[in-house]
Amino acid sequence: MLTSNKASLVIDGSGSSVFAGLLDADRQWLTKIERDGAPLEELFPVIQLALAESGLSLNDIGSYIYCEGPGSILGLRLCAMAIETWTRLYPETAQYYKYNSLQLMAYALLHAKPDLQDALIVADWKKGAWNALYLRGRRVGATEVIDDASLDDWGNLIYHLPQRKGWQSPPNKVQTLHYDPSILDTIHDASGLIQMTDRIELYNSGINTFQKWTPTRHRAQA
Repeated sequence: MLTSNKASLVIDGSGSSVFAGLLDADRQWLTKIERDGAPLEELFPVIQLALAESGLSLNDIGSYIYCEGPGSILGLRLCAMAIETWTRLYPETAQYYKYNSLQLMAYALLHAKPDLQDALIVADWKKGAWNALYLRGRRVGATEVIDDASLDDWGNLIYHLPQRKGWQSPPNKVQTLHYDPSILDTIHDASGLIQMTDRIELYNSGINTFQKWTPTRHRAQA
């Protein structure tokens, strides 16, 4: 739950577009901007435009709300770097809140579809694996990684959240979701959606493992 009585800067680079907006103390949008394009080129211009349209500066920001993922690795990391830089320059605004992109879409679906009970939301991670979230009895689960077999075993509604870069085709018979962070003003008080954190944390779908390299002497061939 948001506790600041000042404006909150929301930035989200997880999807196929870049989003920035400012929520007032009542959690209503002062301004919100979404722009297609690469995060490296578009993130900071979008943030500058949002601040200009709202008439605010970084000195006026009481908290930063960011998407932890899953999503575009570059977009997520650029957002994290930006917030960490600003909080060094303006330490009085160093209050962080995070949300998960799949949970955001889950609560958006529940808000839009009062009769929805069970569903599976998936987003591409890597070949043969999906970031996934189960809705069971209108209860929002945690984001997890599932394989193709688990996806095939699910016998109910499946929603697909496209990623900036996809490694595989979406499953058959799915409904495509449009990622929309602007729904935050409507669902910000959903249980567990926006979480306070004392440092910038990004969602990690899995831990890379590497085979240990053992040095060996090369022998000349006879």
